[in-house]
Amino acid sequence: MSGEDGTLSPDADFIEKVLEEAGIKSCGEAKRLAIHAAEMLRWNRSIRLTAIVDPMEVAIKHIVDSLTLLKFAPFPGKLLDFGSGAGYPGIPLALYLPGTRVSLLESSVKKCAFLSHIRKMLRIENLSVVNARARIGETLPIGKFDDIVTRAAASPDIVFPLLSPYLAEGGRMLFMEGPGSEREMPGTVVRRERFTLPRGMGEREIVEVVS
Repeated sequence: MSGEDGTLSPDADFIEKVLEEAGIKSCGEAKRLAIHAAEMLRWNRSIRLTAIVDPMEVAIKHIVDSLTLLKFAPFPGKLLDFGSGAGYPGIPLALYLPGTRVSLLESSVKKCAFLSHIRKMLRIENLSVVNARARIGETLPIGKFDDIVTRAAASPDIVFPLLSPYLAEGGRMLFMEGPGSEREMPGTVVRRERFTLPRGMGEREIVEVVS
């Protein structure tokens, strides 16, 4: 699990193994997922992208965790990853869902530079990077989305009114929550599911909400 520059990162074989343990098919994308993870850890030495640096934790808490969203498929049309950070869950979803147009919304210029680098490096044609900050009362020129996902970027009470203007009619928001959150959700909860991550790495709850 060591890159060319000595940075420890999960390799494609290990990623395939933990995806299988989680009941997720690799879909032939393990190599690109590994490249993304390795680049994230390499850039992380210069800019703060993640607090998770152990290769096993990266594979499970970032990659597998992101792809648990596939349990909520299908994802037609357009998907927005709000507060994308290092590109989780948006980049793994874009790799697994080539027919879905995925936008990564991130306010940090440095993080957007990294995301754009990965988009070009991995040649992800269905991915776009948007450097902007969503604010109440201001409308970004990004259009509307069938699905909006957020991975602990902010409280649902804050995110829901902030992003509702960008939700297409009949669209939904998917909140990725930590274990035992049990907090009240805005909007109407359609579905709530808890998943156990491989290797005893904890639990994740995903909540589907509509207006």
